Formats: sequence, C-alpha cells, structure tokens
Amino acid sequence: MRQSGDKATFVVHVQYRQNATWQGNVMWAENQQSASFRSALELLKLIDSALDVREKEGDKVC
Repeated sequence: MRQSGDKATFVVHVQYRQNATWQGNVMWAENQQSASFRSALELLKLIDSALDVREKEGDKVC
C-alpha cells in the first residue's frame, strides 16, 4: 500500500533502538533527499526543517 501526505511524505527507516531512542535514516520522498538521525528528537527537527524549506519555496504547508 502506497500513501502520501498532504503536506509532505517522509520514509523513516529505524535501524537501531538504543539508549531509549531511535537511530536511522529519513527520506523526504518529494525531493529525494535523505539524512541520518541519532535520536527521535533529531528526526523531528529534520522533518520540521524540511517543512520550513518547503514553505519558503512557496508551497504553503497549511
């Protein structure tokens, strides 16, 4: 099943669960950009910054 979001689509691959948090990779599907994250908080910050970039480019997220 393939789904996409209204605002943006991110593919999250959790590789490890260590130190009570996640480590892995996230890919922004629309832009084919990917980044590694070392914690759930870092994952959320990456997604938030990607949405900020999209909003600045003129694609309103709201």
